[in-house]
Amino acid sequence: MPTASGKRVKLYIVIGLSVLFVVVGYFRFIHGKIAFPVGAPPGAGAPVQVPAVDVKALPPAVTAVEAVPRSPRTALRDIFEPGKQTAEEAHLPNPLPSLKLTGTIIGGKNPLAFINGRTLQLGEKIEGFQVISITREQVTLAGEGRKILLNVLEGTKNGKP
Repeated sequence: MPTASGKRVKLYIVIGLSVLFVVVGYFRFIHGKIAFPVGAPPGAGAPVQVPAVDVKALPPAVTAVEAVPRSPRTALRDIFEPGKQTAEEAHLPNPLPSLKLTGTIIGGKNPLAFINGRTLQLGEKIEGFQVISITREQVTLAGEGRKILLNVLEGTKNGKP
């Protein structure tokens, strides 16, 4: 004579197999019958009706050249001659040197400027640039067809650290 727990196990097995048959039957017979358009990507839904648009009546679109500015570094380089500059690179100006004005002295005959730890007078050169004017909080340098204005560092104005 079967026990109550044995009957219960048989009932769970029958219920589980019934659910399994229902799921398999759904995917085998019902789910496969939904028709999708030929060439539609997997997962595509039902076809959507889109009204026709007169393309000639639309305003002209912005071209890619107008929308994205051209980078100055887009020139192709010869991988077999890495040191050779392209025509665009030859016309680019040299980058500015890192110059830091730490202070100036205006009293006396010749004003002095302290740039990158060096003491400079009017007319002296640093990093290819010549000192052309020295004021209390600013020094003007000229060279390579450019002018540079250096201001005294924020933390050292009036000689105070």
